[in-house]
Amino acid sequence: MDIYSVQKEYQKIREKLANRNTNIPSDTSEVRSFLAMTNYVGRFIPEYSTITEPLRRLLKQGVTWTWSSEQQQSFDELKQELMNNRIMAYFDPRKDVRVNAYASRVLSDVEQRYSQTEREGLAIVWAIEHFHLYLYGHKFTLVTNHQPLECIFNNPKSKPPARIQRWRLRLQTYDFDVKYKSGKSNAADYMSRHPNINEANRTDHSEVAEEFVNYIYIY
Repeated sequence: MDIYSVQKEYQKIREKLANRNTNIPSDTSEVRSFLAMTNYVGRFIPEYSTITEPLRRLLKQGVTWTWSSEQQQSFDELKQELMNNRIMAYFDPRKDVRVNAYASRVLSDVEQRYSQTEREGLAIVWAIEHFHLYLYGHKFTLVTNHQPLECIFNNPKSKPPARIQRWRLRLQTYDFDVKYKSGKSNAADYMSRHPNINEANRTDHSEVAEEFVNYIYIY
């Protein structure tokens, strides 16, 4: 599917939402249908996973249906984002780079227990691999608000924790350097420091196993 097809579908969604009387979902099936529609262009919406988290929470097994102010805010904010006029174009490495897509995900239980530097490092690894199509084979600069990572990734002789060393090895096929930018000057910093964490405290055995293996490796 080319960019023009995406633009056409995006316009259809905008026209549908232009009706201010768009019905509020009344059950999980309607929430699922609404998210299926918005997910199609979700990569063009900043912090899409954060905005939709209250709605996605309703789809979890065993959760009692409750449409609160939190879900309403998520619904309204998502509609507003979808109504924005976004310009889409093919990626051209010869031109100045501009934001072409946004991406984010929720941390697992194990990842939430990582140190701050490890969580920031995980964000770098995940983001680079997520945008592999655009980054592989091109020199690029990665901007982070976590200064220790600038030294860790730019200095091959640095000796970070074992987990970060493994991540650094995973990224050796990419040509990039890391630049520190203070959170005060970084618009993306606020959302990264104020996640919407409402997941139930649960233990996933696969995640516990991962943490145990990491411990053995470090030991």
